[in-house]
Amino acid sequence: MAKEPGGRKKQEELKVSALIPSSPNAIYAAWMDERKHSAITGRRATVDQWVGGRLSAADGYIDATHVLLDTGRRIVLTWRTTDFPIDAPDSQVEISLEAVAGGTRVTVHHVRIPEGQAKIYRKTWRNLYLDAMKRFFSSRDSARRALRDASRKGVMPTPDQKRPGPTLAPSRSRIPGIHSKAAADAVKAEEPKRAAQQREAKARLAALRREKAAAAKAEAKRRVELKKKRAKEREKLRKAKEREKLEAKRAAEAEKKRIAKEKAAEKKRKANEKKKKQREREKARKAAKKAREAEKRARAKQAAAEKKAREAEKKRVAKEKAAEKKRKAAEKKKAAAEKKRKAAEAAKKKATKKKAAKKATKKKATKKATKKKATKKATKKKATKKKATKKATKKKAAKKATKKKATKK
Repeated sequence: MAKEPGGRKKQEELKVSALIPSSPNAIYAAWMDERKHSAITGRRATVDQWVGGRLSAADGYIDATHVLLDTGRRIVLTWRTTDFPIDAPDSQVEISLEAVAGGTRVTVHHVRIPEGQAKIYRKTWRNLYLDAMKRFFSSRDSARRALRDASRKGVMPTPDQKRPGPTLAPSRSRIPGIHSKAAADAVKAEEPKRAAQQREAKARLAALRREKAAAAKAEAKRRVELKKKRAKEREKLRKAKEREKLEAKRAAEAEKKRIAKEKAAEKKRKANEKKKKQREREKARKAAKKAREAEKRARAKQAAAEKKAREAEKKRVAKEKAAEKKRKAAEKKKAAAEKKRKAAEAAKKKATKKKAAKKATKKKATKKATKKKATKKATKKKATKKKATKKATKKKAAKKATKKKATKK
């Protein structure tokens, strides 16, 4: 197993909690009740209901001792299992019961666990106790069923049986039902034997009592030693807690000083930053003022240059306008002359066009007249031709008719 820098073996801790649908007192009573404890876990458990009393659960897998009992509020115990290394000290468990809406918040805080075993015991607390308690306290029927199942399995604890002492033979010399002298003599002869048996039984009983007394004394001594051991452990735990508190206090003071120092440094830094920013702002303001003045001067200079340029441009434009006016007048004169010439040419062209049009119309009229005369002649010719063909056809028809008449006769 790995060791911490101080030489101590590394230890682990865990914390699990669950909401159990019952009151804190009922849960506390079930923990202290051997029958209910066994029914909840489903394995045999024995519980001593006092501080310093032992708790054995899960068929001897868990071996614990009650260190502090606060009815309905808290149970503190030293705790170990058969999986603990031989040289490992007992771990410590604190079970707190807090009444909340819907039942009781049961929180298990398990510390000083040997390295690498916290995961196993987290599962053990969850499965063996918290989930099992939820099922047990969910209803009266489920609690009765759990007790019945535990009884059937034979995991319920049974009260310790007292060892029976040796049975002694009757001490009376006369035994009813014997009437003969011979039988009485036989009984008398057996009396020393019976007395020896009685003495032997008494000796055995005394030895048994001595043995029992020695065992009780040893148990009382063991309990006293255990009590001393627990007291030492508690004292050790108290001192360790005091040391931890002192260390925590020192650490808190050191942390406080460090924070105060950091705050002072931060305050100083902020003040320096503020001063620096003020200096920078002043510098920037002066630079901006200088830039504005330079810009103003540049703008004034530029405005003067622009004014000069505008005046020069004005003169140039006036000159150009005068030249343009002169040019336009000349162009206008030229255009008027051109217009006059074009008008004369157009009139001439119009006159020639008119003459040509008259000639063409005259020509067209003569052509039309000749064409009309020709068409009249052609129509007359066609009419005469038609009449001649009609006459011929009539003649032929008359000839045919006469021929027919002749043939009929």
